[in-house]
Amino acid sequence: MSRAAASLALESPPLDPSSGEARRWLADELAEADYSTEESPVRRLVRAVLDWFLGLFEGGRGEAISAWWVLAGIIALVIIGGLVIWAIIRVQPGRRARRAGEGGVFEEAGVSADEYRRRARAAQAGGDFSTAVLDGFRALAASAVERFVLEDRPGATAREIALALGEEFPDERAPLADAAHTFGAVRYGDASADGAAAASVLDLDSRLLTQRAQSVGAP
Repeated sequence: MSRAAASLALESPPLDPSSGEARRWLADELAEADYSTEESPVRRLVRAVLDWFLGLFEGGRGEAISAWWVLAGIIALVIIGGLVIWAIIRVQPGRRARRAGEGGVFEEAGVSADEYRRRARAAQAGGDFSTAVLDGFRALAASAVERFVLEDRPGATAREIALALGEEFPDERAPLADAAHTFGAVRYGDASADGAAAASVLDLDSRLLTQRAQSVGAP
């Protein structure tokens, strides 16, 4: 082999498929499991980037595209897919925080309303108004269950409890909604309650004990 021929063989790329072949290769790559979720946002994004990327190198109909550009395109698609997945993961903490805001009121099993009430009063006396709000609301919720005003639903949220009790005690709808809001802000929003908020929840608990529920047969 002459020196010119050898030089030409070394400089020629190993593969030189047409743009149509390159598109088929990338389509086969996308058919793999990592990209096979039909109609997913990631799939639509990858497809759009694929069309855009191949369009950059289609100077004319039937014009060839280097296999190295195909490899570069695949790498670019993988990087973009990774960025999309990273973005999705980044927003999960915010979603979990929003779901946590609707978490259940009770964190302990077998605690009576009287025990929650005692703990709330002790926290109030000690200046721990946030704990007084939390245990005070738990006391009124547990009391409603013990009085058969509410069904025992350990996973019920403060908002759900306030709405249900509002049906049973119509005159206390607004204070119940305020108490549920304060509970959520303290428990899930890292807010701090003051003495007025603690007193409001505990006074509401005391008032509910003296009132009869609307439900027929409720004590």
